[in-house]
Amino acid sequence: MTDKEKIIKYLDNKGVSKNKFYKKTGFSVGFLDSGSSLGVDKLRIIIDNYPDFNPSWLLSRGKEEMLLSGNKIEKPVSGVIGECQECEKLKEKISMLEQQLLESKNETIRAYQSNENNNNNKEESKGRNSA
Repeated sequence: MTDKEKIIKYLDNKGVSKNKFYKKTGFSVGFLDSGSSLGVDKLRIIIDNYPDFNPSWLLSRGKEEMLLSGNKIEKPVSGVIGECQECEKLKEKISMLEQQLLESKNETIRAYQSNENNNNNKEESKGRNSA
């Protein structure tokens, strides 16, 4: 059974039509019916959209389960809340670093422009003095 045939079997097991699958993943209509391999990028999209799909099932030649058990894919609520709080802290840190980077960039531009102006003034002075 090819990887794409296994995906079709998974969809049948879940009661998901191919069209619904195409809409959810953004794959072109007929993707599952042409060729046999998926590619890592497509597999990642499938895993993101169908979290109970067990990617090891594709590689195991039937030795692994098609679906991940609830214990493997669910996180405790407290873990999710902790992650959200950590994400907010990281977003704030990123925003602060972006601001610092912008300020540093602007300072560098001002210093360069000031240096450029000083060089132009020196050249003008040399021109007047030699005349």
